[in-house]
Parts: sequence; structure tokens; C-alpha cells
Amino acid sequence: MIKKELKFSNSIERSSGRIQMHPLKTLLFFCMAASGLLFLVMLSMYTAQRFHGANAKLDIELPKFFVLSTLCMVASSVLLTYGKRAFFKEQLKKSLLLTSMSLVVGLTFLICQAWGWMEFFSLGFGFPTVNVASSYVYVISGLHFAHMIGGITALGFMIYQHSRVLGDPVKELIFFTNPFERTKIDLVSTYWHFTDVVWLVLFVYFLLTF
Repeated sequence: MIKKELKFSNSIERSSGRIQMHPLKTLLFFCMAASGLLFLVMLSMYTAQRFHGANAKLDIELPKFFVLSTLCMVASSVLLTYGKRAFFKEQLKKSLLLTSMSLVVGLTFLICQAWGWMEFFSLGFGFPTVNVASSYVYVISGLHFAHMIGGITALGFMIYQHSRVLGDPVKELIFFTNPFERTKIDLVSTYWHFTDVVWLVLFVYFLLTF
């Protein structure tokens, strides 16, 4: 059983002189590529509307809460990076603390996004509205919001699993000798950093076009 798990869970293995990626990581990269393409299409549609007709003359204000949410996104990604490093050093308690902090900051990001939408609405940019460009701000940021919910769900489940073995030397030993646990935290952190990069790109693009 252990040999079978080791064979399946190695994220990178050599076969016939080639380096093969773990199937789950390959699937994750395909999903991220598809999501990236979707965001690119949405940004293209937003750009076409933003600089077309009356929309080109409209002064769209950037919600201040979007700035705060961006800081939360960066902080959460940094915390998860250090949490992952602690996990690879088999420092489960430290890893659990850092990943939990990352989760809390991630939830704060979602709250800031919701406040940002309310602020955007109070500035006169409703949804839906005749101004199509400002409507895309809700759609694009809402799409990223949905991606974040998926990341928070995965991170929360991982934290729950880690907390179940904390403090039990035998369970911790079995836990750290299972390569699939390393693969899981690698998958979650990769997706989390992906959502971070996507939001930074969106934020900078909105900042330049507003």
C-alpha cells in the first residue's frame, strides 16, 4: 500500500529518461491556463468598451478598498509561502499557524472586495448599468472572487487535515512520510499564488485604465 502511494504521489518522477509531472499538477496547470485565457478574454471585452464612445470620456474611480484587498492578497500569498517552507521542514505547528493566518487574510480579501463593490456602487457605478465598461469591473472582479472561494475552500480543508495530526508523534511521522501530503500543499499553494498574480494583473490594469 505504501509503495503504491509513493509511486502515485511523487510530484516529479523520472521515466524513460524524461521528467514527468504529477497528474494532478498537470491538470491544475491546464485549469489555470484555461482560467487565464478566460480573464484575458474578459479584459479584452472590457478594454473594447472602456475606450469606445461615451465610455472613453467617463472618469471611472478606483474603489479604495481594492487597494486594501490587494495588500491582503499579497500578504496572504507571502504567509502561505512561509507556511509551505515550514511544512517541508516538518515544522507542522509553525506551518499550521502560517497557513491559518494566510486563510484569515484571504477571507479579509473577500470582505474588502465586497466593500469595494459597495463603494464602487456608491460612486455612481451601478450594476447592471448603461455604462458597460464599469459593469465589466463587477464581472471580472466577481470571477476572481469565485476563484478565491475555491482556493479558500481547498486551503481550509488542508488546514483541517493538518490540525488532526498535530500533537500526535505517530500520526505526524506517518503524515510526513506520505509524499502525497507534500503534493497537496504544493497544489494548493500553486493555485493560491495563481489567484494572487491574476488579481495583481487585474488591479494594475484597472488602475491604468480608470
